[in-house]
Amino acid sequence: MNTSSDERFTVLRSIGEFIYEHELSVLLEKKLDPICYVWFEPSLTMDIEQGIMKTIYINKMLEAGCTVKILMADWLLQRHPRIGTDLNKIRAIGQYNIEMWKAAGMHLERVELIWLSDELDHHAVDYWTLAMDVSRKYTMERIASYCEYVKPYGPKILPAAEIFYPCMLVAVVLCQKLKVDIWLFSKDQRDFIMLARDYCEDINMGRKPTFLLHNILPCLLEDPEFQNEMDPGQTIFMQDEEDDLDFKMWRMFCPPKVAVCNPCLEYIKSLVFPWFGKFEVVQKEGNGSNKTFASMDELVVDYESGHVDPIDVKLAFVKAINSILEPVAEYFRRNTNAQALIAACKIPDQVTVDVWKIIMQNKEI
Repeated sequence: MNTSSDERFTVLRSIGEFIYEHELSVLLEKKLDPICYVWFEPSLTMDIEQGIMKTIYINKMLEAGCTVKILMADWLLQRHPRIGTDLNKIRAIGQYNIEMWKAAGMHLERVELIWLSDELDHHAVDYWTLAMDVSRKYTMERIASYCEYVKPYGPKILPAAEIFYPCMLVAVVLCQKLKVDIWLFSKDQRDFIMLARDYCEDINMGRKPTFLLHNILPCLLEDPEFQNEMDPGQTIFMQDEEDDLDFKMWRMFCPPKVAVCNPCLEYIKSLVFPWFGKFEVVQKEGNGSNKTFASMDELVVDYESGHVDPIDVKLAFVKAINSILEPVAEYFRRNTNAQALIAACKIPDQVTVDVWKIIMQNKEI
């Protein structure tokens, strides 16, 4: 990629926040194709953040000339209470996630996929020696503080398996075998990343990776802390269909004239503008003409002034998301292997939108 280090820095910085930005600037000046690892834990119910936003971010990293590798952290998913320790089952979940990325348009032909379980089979001594040293350096109280709330256990019950997670995560991201220049994590994993940085300082590690924390999507509902954590209306999933999105739209929190902490606008900022480069709103008759916004700033100005109605924004948002997800649905409709992966990954007590509609109807009765 024949671009300056400043241009590549701008592309990467648009993904999110770097821990110690100056390290990235130095790295990009020295290296044209830094090795970027993306942390990903296979997910049974892949949401739009894991599917579409991850696709946007990885394609941007490729645009910046990075050598991108996705680390599928399958081994760590064994601590999940509803999945168990069957790595074949977990690998199937990971393959389902990969099919979602293909359907979404991720440039996987330019990305290397690495499975953590394979890494541990080949280099166990490197990882476990490092994980053991991390566990020796810090108290049980500190390690447990990174695992205070683990779904679905609640805040008072912490399975011992969760104690492995911070130690193992630090061991993986700092293992010299991978030769990582940049790690991509989500912002809700900041505490784990700071633990890794603290460990680097404690042992005076010379070569250490740069960390990029990508943006995350908020809960779509008002007062999410008071919502049922099983409610599928909290987010949008890759397999949501038009009826599902319509149901979620009417429950979506989108206060009029308020752009701050407005989840609908946050979704538009993080998904619609990066995907389409614009946002089109069809306004109600008598409320002005239809308008196409070229930037998020432009939309916020009109929204806060009341020139754009929240219902119009929600309808336009759902239309845009349907346009993004329709090719994904079409890919799975015509791909029998992808369909088989969905069937293999089904969990009996998974709450779908249709099930939640029945639950809400019963509440009303």
